Amino acid sequence: STFTNSNTRHVDAAYEYVFNNLAMLNADAKSNKPGQKSYVVLPNFVPTSATSFDRFAGQVSNIIRAMPGLAEKVMVSTFHPEHVVTSTRAPVPIVVITWK
Repeated sequence: STFTNSNTRHVDAAYEYVFNNLAMLNADAKSNKPGQKSYVVLPNFVPTSATSFDRFAGQVSNIIRAMPGLAEKVMVSTFHPEHVVTSTRAPVPIVVITWK
């Protein structure tokens, strides 16, 4: 597993940070094993509600599905302090990239 952290507050910067991380991880594809997770921690991200953060992660997933060669490699999920399901709660918003 890998962990990265960004203090970004803005949606555009968060997209950039997530996709820069994804590009770096994908460039080192040999070390990405099925089931391996990469956690992108965004403690100051503006969309503070779980619904807004899920929407952001959904758009990240939509973009990934449109990228040839990447859609079949990764899956995106989230953790957030306000998630209804306790197993997906975390103290700060986290995007999880799981390698298939």
